Amino acid sequence: MSPTCTIPYEVLFCVVNDTPHAATFQTLRVDSGLRAGPTVLLHRGEAISLVLTAGQPYKYAVRQHGREANLSVKLWDDGSCSVREAFTPLARSSRGCLEERSHISDGVTVAIAVFKKHASFRRIL
Repeated sequence: MSPTCTIPYEVLFCVVNDTPHAATFQTLRVDSGLRAGPTVLLHRGEAISLVLTAGQPYKYAVRQHGREANLSVKLWDDGSCSVREAFTPLARSSRGCLEERSHISDGVTVAIAVFKKHASFRRIL
């Protein structure tokens, strides 16, 4: 049997907004999926790199134009995801709702993606 590393180590997870429109990125609670962390606004071409503990599960929400993709991430090596990749399974769904997991890259799956047709934002001056 080969020896295994029991010392926790860190990996990088990079999320890139490769779309022409702004998107938001938020950390979710792993146990319940509820909103938990700060929201980061990513403009076109911007990226955020997160330092994660290898092998630990993480959940994130990516939102753009009333759509939301919930990502489940568990990496053993550095990884990345683009906003376009996160919403690709949604584009394949004719109903605008994806009920099963869709693997988009090593260690990254889209757990839920939905259209929120009645989402509205009001600007207060």
